[in-house]
Amino acid sequence: MENHINTRLLFKVIYILKRLTDEWGDTVFTQLLPGFKIGYVPVFMCIGTDGISNNEVARELQITKMAASKIIKELFALKLITSEKDPLDARSERITLTSKGIEISAKVKESASGIVDEYRKITGDENYDAAIDVLLAITRYHEEIKIRN
Repeated sequence: MENHINTRLLFKVIYILKRLTDEWGDTVFTQLLPGFKIGYVPVFMCIGTDGISNNEVARELQITKMAASKIIKELFALKLITSEKDPLDARSERITLTSKGIEISAKVKESASGIVDEYRKITGDENYDAAIDVLLAITRYHEEIKIRN
């Protein structure tokens, strides 16, 4: 087998990008709130202003209910979210942001927007948008083959 470095290998690029963005996020988000991890961001942003149930978080992010519950429990501990009975389904809890959660959410969005602005500066708007479109198409492909299998 040939031993050479392929810098354009998709899996390598995704692996390195994820590691670097995780490091960036851990640094930035920990400054916003000690104990806040980048892994919380997808769940945290799913909650939004209308609130959401644990099951909806799991479905939206394609994670197990147990994984969603673990992160939600940690967000409760940070006092970023609260819950109440869902008015439409008494069996379900509706998770909403606390005032502290709303404040941190705005800062997380601002930080994310800032890094995206930097990406757009180095790639150009058209290339950035095209890259996102390609990643979404690859994601849809994998979602479809997962459903078929």
